[in-house]
Amino acid sequence: MRKVLVLAFFAVFVSLTAFVPRAAAQEKAAKAAAAKEVRWDGYIVRDNPATSTLDVRRKNVEKRIHYSDSTKWTKGTGTADKSEFKENSRVICIGTYDEKGEFQASRIDLRSIIR
Repeated sequence: MRKVLVLAFFAVFVSLTAFVPRAAAQEKAAKAAAAKEVRWDGYIVRDNPATSTLDVRRKNVEKRIHYSDSTKWTKGTGTADKSEFKENSRVICIGTYDEKGEFQASRIDLRSIIR
């Protein structure tokens, strides 16, 4: 009887220690995926300076892009002024998703303007 209890305790201990590192690794991978840099490109539909957002449409999908003072505004290889980014401008947005699932742009690149 004592052998059975010792073996049962050992089996429970081994199974628990096998799952703990795996759960920690999965949590670490989820955090790394959230911090992974993502890209969205399309045409500016709306610019809302009050909320610091751009609505950018690609085909039939619109995505709200959040920008801040640290966002870099570029045009090709050089820097650009925020005032150059108008509706119908083609842009490429590089950034990450925050914990709320919102796209936070670290760089927005101006490609072309349709007049």
